[in-house]
Amino acid sequence: MSDIVKNIRCAYCKADMCTEDIEKTPEFCPRRIAGDALKDTGKIYAEPEIKKISDVAAAVEDEGYKKWQRVKELVEFSKRMDYKRLGIAFCIGLIEETRGLCRILESHGFIVDSVCCTVEGGCNPVGQAKVLNHVNTDLNIIMGLCIGHDILFSKYSEAPVTTLVVKDRVTCHNPAAPLTNRYWRDTYIKQQE
Repeated sequence: MSDIVKNIRCAYCKADMCTEDIEKTPEFCPRRIAGDALKDTGKIYAEPEIKKISDVAAAVEDEGYKKWQRVKELVEFSKRMDYKRLGIAFCIGLIEETRGLCRILESHGFIVDSVCCTVEGGCNPVGQAKVLNHVNTDLNIIMGLCIGHDILFSKYSEAPVTTLVVKDRVTCHNPAAPLTNRYWRDTYIKQQE
C-alpha cells in the first residue's frame, strides 16, 4: 500500500448533500479516504458541552437565517450558551470597531475583557490568550488578528474561540471578496505556462 494519501476534495463534489451510499460517492470523498476518522464523531456530539454548542448554533442559524448579522448572532449565541464573560483579542488597527463591539456586548449584560495585540509592547497573540485565560473567559472573539497570529491565539486559548472579523487590509476586512469576484479571483489563480 502506498504512503501517499489521496486528496479530499469536497469543494469539487457535484452533490448538494452527502449520500449515505458510499458506492455513489466520488473517489475524493472523505468517507472513502478518511472514513475511520469519522467513526467516533457521533460520540463527540453526544458529549454535553459539545451537544449544547451544536444545538444552540443550529437554533441561532434557524431563527436568524438571512435576518441577523454576525454581531447579532454572536449576542444570541452567547446568551443561549449562558456565557457571562466574553474576551476579545483584537488588532490595534481595529480599536474603534472593538470599542463598538465592547459597547454592544456590555449593553446586553456581558462582562467583556479586551486585549490588544500589542500587549507587552509587540504583537503577542500567545500573551492575549494567556491574559484571557487568566480572567477565565467563557468565549473568546477574534477581531482582526493577522494571519498566523489568529492561529496562535486559537491554539493557546482555553475558552472556545470564534472569529468576528478577519483582517484584510485591501478589502476592508472582507476576505471573501476575491472569491466572489471572478476578476479578482482570476488574478490569484496561477496560470499554467
